Amino acid sequence: MATSPSPPRAKVAQAKLLYDAGAPLTEITKLLGMTDGQFRSFRERNDWPKRASACKRKADAETPPPQTKPADPARLIARLEDAVEREFARAETALDKHAPKTIEASARTLATLVKTLAELKRMRREADETRKDATAPDDDASDAPPRELAELRAELARRLERLRGGGPPG
Repeated sequence: MATSPSPPRAKVAQAKLLYDAGAPLTEITKLLGMTDGQFRSFRERNDWPKRASACKRKADAETPPPQTKPADPARLIARLEDAVEREFARAETALDKHAPKTIEASARTLATLVKTLAELKRMRREADETRKDATAPDDDASDAPPRELAELRAELARRLERLRGGGPPG
């Protein structure tokens, strides 16, 4: 029995991302141009792990996850970046197929992932700044620009008072 020629590396990489993301096997086999049996052999030859069955995933989803400590922001960011890459692969596949519904769903998912990633990075940056401000002397903290309009007005009033000589020298 002759083996079929292996698909291009780019398609294999895209298929691996889709496989890891849980895309339907029919979509992956169609992308690679293989039958189910050929894909099973290909998966085993390339040491791709077996995925859990749909029944097991559903049963796992019904059991509540164990209580754990909050995840490290750096790990969350890395996981979200991986999810964005997987979704890009899924969107590229949809573009190749000219499937408008799938393209729209991928676009919405990508938009949500990117917003979440940006928000998580912003929160981490603010937490780092807060930690840095907590360890910095008080003089540096008073020179930081205020974020709210009310804070801006209060800070401006304090600085004007100092300039007029009515307040402590700054």
